[in-house]
Amino acid sequence: MKNTNKSAQKPAASHKKFYQKDWFIAYILLIPAFLFLFSIRLWPMVQGIGMSFTNRRLLNDRPLKFIAFDNYIRVFHDKEFWGVAGYTLAYALGTVICSYLLGLGVALLMNMKIRYRGIFRMILMIPWVVPGVVTAYIWKYALNDQIGIINIMLQSLGLIKKPIGFLASPQGARTMAIVVNVWKNYPYMALVMLAGLQSVSEEIKDAARIDGGGALDVFRYVVMPELRTVSMMCTTLVFIWSFNSFDSVFLLTGGGPNKATYVMSIEAYFQAFQKMNLGYATSMATVMLIFMLVVSLFYMRITSAPPD
Repeated sequence: MKNTNKSAQKPAASHKKFYQKDWFIAYILLIPAFLFLFSIRLWPMVQGIGMSFTNRRLLNDRPLKFIAFDNYIRVFHDKEFWGVAGYTLAYALGTVICSYLLGLGVALLMNMKIRYRGIFRMILMIPWVVPGVVTAYIWKYALNDQIGIINIMLQSLGLIKKPIGFLASPQGARTMAIVVNVWKNYPYMALVMLAGLQSVSEEIKDAARIDGGGALDVFRYVVMPELRTVSMMCTTLVFIWSFNSFDSVFLLTGGGPNKATYVMSIEAYFQAFQKMNLGYATSMATVMLIFMLVVSLFYMRITSAPPD
């Protein structure tokens, strides 16, 4: 006897309304987090960009007016700004290059089978986990020409006769600002590169050795291509962090001597809170934002491209 009950043969139709769908409920649950992020991240950024098209001052001592692109025109004709931008770029690139080379070297050492590797890796992370404020003050004390431990050690070893003012000259201050930032960021590079090294297959390296490749050949033609993605990721992130750096340079040198270590973030801070020109300062910050967006898009394009 055939079963004539069609409802038993077909699955029950879904009668859920759109507000009962899983995707709708998921979006509803995301609204509080979105509003929170919008209030502390996106809205201040939108306000800042809007302010860059006005003559807004910190003291509100003149009527607020819309001046279109006048602030941006002033930025692009400001020779002092471009001098600061040049040092900011050198500061970021110097940090990335030195941090990458030092981090890669440390990662290669940490990847070797040595005793107490865990302890060495823990010590390696100390500069990275120490807050930037603490790092700046430690180095400021260490580089002091009267009581700094670096000058004391160099004099006790007989390498110098009189203390060196590391932060007294423009070139010295610029160099030491990069050194301190490298000391802060190289553990991150080393940790990421170590993870990349451990992901390289030992079978591929053994095959390269069997084919007659030496240690340098294996490193150049096998290991480095495998590290391409992680290298691009960590160098781009450190470049962005260094380009936007404020606290480490400001607390170490105060931007001196004679504005020698001004980076773009310090210049924007100076224009906003010393000269009270909020509109002009936000236009500088917007230029920095656009540059970072271009760098990020370039990074995304490079990392998404298939390897050769």
